[in-house]
Amino acid sequence: MKHLTLGLSARAALLLAALALSAIPASAADPGPSPDAAAATGIPAGALPTISLSEIQRGQKGYGLSVFSGTEPKRFDVEVIGIMRNVSPEVSYILARLTGEGLEKSGVAGGMSGSPVFLDGKLAGAVAFSWPFTNEAIAGITPIGSMRQLSGFRPIPVSPPPPEVKLSDILTHHIPQDLLTTQFARLLPRFVDGASPAVQWTATGFGERSTGMLRQVLGSVSSGGKAAPGTVPDDLTPGKAVNVVLVDGDFQLAANGTVTDRYGDQVLAFGHPFLGLGPVKVPMATAEVVTVLSSTNSSFKIANTGRIIGAFEQDRKTGIQGRIGVEAPMVPMVVRVQAERPREYHMRLASLPEFMPLLVGSGVVAGLEAASYTSGSQSLDMTAHLKLRRYGDLEVRQSFDGNSAVSEASNFLLSIVSYLTQNSLEKVEVESVDVDLAQTDQPSAANLVGANASRTLVHPGDHITLNLDLVPYRGERFRHTVPLDLPGDLPAGRYSLLVGDGASVDAARLSMQPAEPVNFPQALDLLRSFHSRRDLMVLGFYGGPGLSVAGEAMPRLPGSVRSLWGAAASGGAVALRAAIVQEKRETLAVPVQGVVRIDLEVRRREPSTGDDDGSDAAGTDVASYSKGAP
Repeated sequence: MKHLTLGLSARAALLLAALALSAIPASAADPGPSPDAAAATGIPAGALPTISLSEIQRGQKGYGLSVFSGTEPKRFDVEVIGIMRNVSPEVSYILARLTGEGLEKSGVAGGMSGSPVFLDGKLAGAVAFSWPFTNEAIAGITPIGSMRQLSGFRPIPVSPPPPEVKLSDILTHHIPQDLLTTQFARLLPRFVDGASPAVQWTATGFGERSTGMLRQVLGSVSSGGKAAPGTVPDDLTPGKAVNVVLVDGDFQLAANGTVTDRYGDQVLAFGHPFLGLGPVKVPMATAEVVTVLSSTNSSFKIANTGRIIGAFEQDRKTGIQGRIGVEAPMVPMVVRVQAERPREYHMRLASLPEFMPLLVGSGVVAGLEAASYTSGSQSLDMTAHLKLRRYGDLEVRQSFDGNSAVSEASNFLLSIVSYLTQNSLEKVEVESVDVDLAQTDQPSAANLVGANASRTLVHPGDHITLNLDLVPYRGERFRHTVPLDLPGDLPAGRYSLLVGDGASVDAARLSMQPAEPVNFPQALDLLRSFHSRRDLMVLGFYGGPGLSVAGEAMPRLPGSVRSLWGAAASGGAVALRAAIVQEKRETLAVPVQGVVRIDLEVRRREPSTGDDDGSDAAGTDVASYSKGAP
């Protein structure tokens, strides 16, 4: 038998089902129809007559509708095998054998999710799932009575999951290398009984790398296309193909299934969850089936996406429900690539906070794949602008080098969007994403291998020069000098300078002065303080006790103040061991990698002696910076 389009193993599906059922209580995930809907009786106006589960018998025969080529549904034969009762609380399925239209060879094909089944001339339910590696087209059918309740579900808000990456992880660059792949796993459908839902993912315009990641997680992913304008009718009726759209534009990502029922502007489809999100607003589009590809491993429909004509609003255990004419919000994204040939790509992303990071990260990879290449040693400069409702523009800049530059760039931006959309401080809406990528065919970063100061015995307010030794990729060692004016109020004693690339110095700064934001404006300020590896940073600090309170660093506090704060038993205060008193930034022509530390000795000037320590021989005290050792 051919298993379904997603190609999931039974073990994987069982595991996902267990996780979904344990993580979401039935009462929260499926609160049931509203009192008005529950009290309503009879068939909705304009709806097809239905047959109840109690009327269905083993051996009963009927037919189903689905599109196997083009846009018009074709009949296939259905024979009831039995009823799977109470598979989960209040959920039962009809088990049936499907024949005709080549199903004996292909099995239940991906994209047949939602195909309406009729018994005794009445609508019985929707083809929803099958099992891998069987020898017949045996399908589970979701009863129509359960699906029609979707129109009456109460829109209970669903809290977003915690972000995959914390703000401190972004600052210290502790971002998992496989973050994009693990995010793709969020697209796995949540189902039960080891069955594979008969839905088919379609990716248009995505290259081999991003499509490969999708296939690694989801199984079969067809490379569909866009339907020619005017070739797909807008009138969605039972049996016609329908797409749920996550990405639209130059790149498209959609899930293909079938319409089960239609009354008025209401559309029911799939017969199983799409992503299991409950109340949603995600675009609904028409679709055209090119053909059914029969495969020993996984048979599926190859489909072109048509025009967006509405929105799906419920994503529940027994199916998805939407309305024609309703507009789902989408987030515009532009990716510009400067490589051998400049390219610009436009797309719109479904406004789903849980999936926005994945869609943005995959858009970066897709743009690079379409414009040039994503593998091999290279250099990549990224500037991204994220427009946030109420907070304006957030600019993010970073440079990446080496064989993993593309995955690092996509993961970096993904992690920032993840924090923005899923942070616990405030609901934040991303209104648009604009990404510029400059790519060269070899690494361009220069390694910082050494540094010294023109003098190590200094006075407050002195002017000194820092001499940095850098080695570029396959190039000759060179020296870069940085003029530096020391603060005029430095106390006597040791004064240390951290010199290095912006990203590494940012991580060191957070280590010395941890300040966990307590509100979103503080978090946004921290994000805006990030520096790129093209920024050469100098950070000056000396030992001095202080506190970090309510997201704000307060170094150099008098002992009396610290004692008072300690007496107040504030659980939000964190002791600081260093006072950062100086920062300087220079933007270089090439990125820098590495950080070093230079220690200076500060002496107060004695006005009566007129000593001039400027004649002292230059000296150095350079050590690699290690976290927590200023």
